[in-house]
Amino acid sequence: MNKKPEINNFHKSLQVLSRKLNMEDYSLVAGTMFQFYTGNKFGYKVFDQQFLTDIHLIWRINHKKSVQNKAKILKLKVVEGGKNQK
Repeated sequence: MNKKPEINNFHKSLQVLSRKLNMEDYSLVAGTMFQFYTGNKFGYKVFDQQFLTDIHLIWRINHKKSVQNKAKILKLKVVEGGKNQK
């Protein structure tokens, strides 16, 4: 019998990314994850609380921009008749 491979948090993370990002952004994030794995520290001497703080700060700043950019303004035209008719 073929046993299904175990889905771990890494695989779940890749699934989330693949649903939310275009291919270019997905490749950037997946490549960065691989670079972390191979030892690139991206300017951090140690991965301490400052690293986690930076992660959350970047999300908060960019999430607000993303929500603002998704707002839509609809221009409606009032049509005479119906309830407006007297």
